[in-house]
Parts: sequence; structure tokens; C-alpha cells
Amino acid sequence: MKKFKKIYVEITNTCNLNCSFCSKVEKPKRIITKEEFSHILSEIKPFTDNIYLHVKGEPLLHPNLIDFLNIAEKNDIKVNITTNGILFPKKVDELIKCNSLQKINFSLHSENNVPNYLENIFKSVEKLKNQTVIYRLWTLQDGKFDKKSTKTVEKIIEYYKLSPETVEKIYKENNVKITSTIYVDKDNEFEWPDDNKNETTNGFCMALKTQIAILVDGTVVPCCLDSNGKINLGNIYTESFESIINSKRCQDLKKSFQDRKPCEKLCLSCTYKNRFK
Repeated sequence: MKKFKKIYVEITNTCNLNCSFCSKVEKPKRIITKEEFSHILSEIKPFTDNIYLHVKGEPLLHPNLIDFLNIAEKNDIKVNITTNGILFPKKVDELIKCNSLQKINFSLHSENNVPNYLENIFKSVEKLKNQTVIYRLWTLQDGKFDKKSTKTVEKIIEYYKLSPETVEKIYKENNVKITSTIYVDKDNEFEWPDDNKNETTNGFCMALKTQIAILVDGTVVPCCLDSNGKINLGNIYTESFESIINSKRCQDLKKSFQDRKPCEKLCLSCTYKNRFK
């Protein structure tokens, strides 16, 4: 069995939106080259079967995205994409030809003024073959949809002509199947960790247990919430991935999660770990 359930690979930290819920990117804007992507896959292949093209940035902006999917196929690695969906209608005809593409997560809570935004995504999704589609929405702290998400749900219900039973599930449950390949998932909006905060908490996290992330500049970090590389475990362009995950800093952090006492300041400030209680 591979060590990590998933590895996040940030192929660009540039986005075509500026949503208020995203933390600001402090690193210089950059995109991964084909050579860098091939190198990353050769390094992580022994450790995972799945990559997620997501940390920050919009992956559909990358000019070599289709090449990356083809490189992943040659390495027997499945690809999952998280996108705001704006560019998806223009890219779908190319994407459906890529056998490595396994799942697409649409962040339908993105803040945009694109005309017919949802309708364009719904129609384009119909072109997909066997890929799994997740429509993701934010909820309030009590688990109920906010006003914006409620309107989105209503459009999903109308477009897919959902039964009353399925509608009830959407409002009560997470990850509800609405077709053979499409799901509606909801979650509370999370707060990005900030190591400048004085408030800290102990707790457990899945970082380094089931996931790890690689930023666009090659920096390896414990999870997808460390988007600015505050916990720099090493650089995959200059060090082997195996040596990075076996380094003292990485192993100490992993053990500290197991002990419920994170040893890194950023992890102590992160409230996302409260979800694993």
C-alpha cells in the first residue's frame, strides 16, 4: 500500500479570481514546467497513486495542463482537479480525452460575476465520461447553507430535476450522490492558519499521515493549508522526496500530531485540526 492517500501538487499559484475566503499568496507568481512536473511525479510515484492539482491557484489556467495529465497517465497516477469552473467549458473537450483524470471538484462558492456561471458548468459536465464530479459549497457554522449556497442548491435541484428525497439529503447530509457520477458536498468555511496569531490549540491532523503537499516552487509542506511554505520540509527540485519525508523535522511533526501536541507554530494556530476530534 502506498504511503500517502493523496499528494497535492500546486502547478500554479495564480488564480483568475480574488475570493475573500482565500488567504493571500506571499510567494512570487509562478507555474510549473513540464520538466519539473515530470520530475515531481518520478519522485512521488513510489509513495502515492493519486495527486490533487490544488493548493492555491487555478489549475485550468496552466497552459500545459493536458500535457501534465498525459504525463500522469504514463506514470499510472490518477489526477484530481479542484477548480472554480470558470474555464471548464473551454477546456472540457480536451479534458475528456485524458484517461488519468479521475475527479473534478468544483468550488461553486467562488466569488465571481460570470454570466450563466452555473449553467455553463452543468452543461459542460454532461460531456464527461466516467469522471467523478463534486459540487462543493460552503455552509454556516450550524451546517446550514448560507444565502448564496442556497441559491446554488436551488439551481442544482432545478437543473438535475432532483427528487424530494434527494433534496432532503442535500440539506441534511454531506457528499450526496445526485447522479451516477455527480455529488453535492458541503462543509463549513475554514479559516486559513496564521502563525502570527496568539491563540493556539493542540489536536490531531491528517497531514503527513494521509497527505502532503508540494508548492509551485518545489517546497514540500505538511498539508494543503500551508500555502506559503511556512513549514518548509525541503525542496523536491534539489532533494529526493524520500529524504524529505524521512527528515527529522518531518518525522518530529508527524509524531507530534500522533501525540496531539503539534510542534510547529503554524499547526498550533490551525483550527482545521479541530474537525478531527
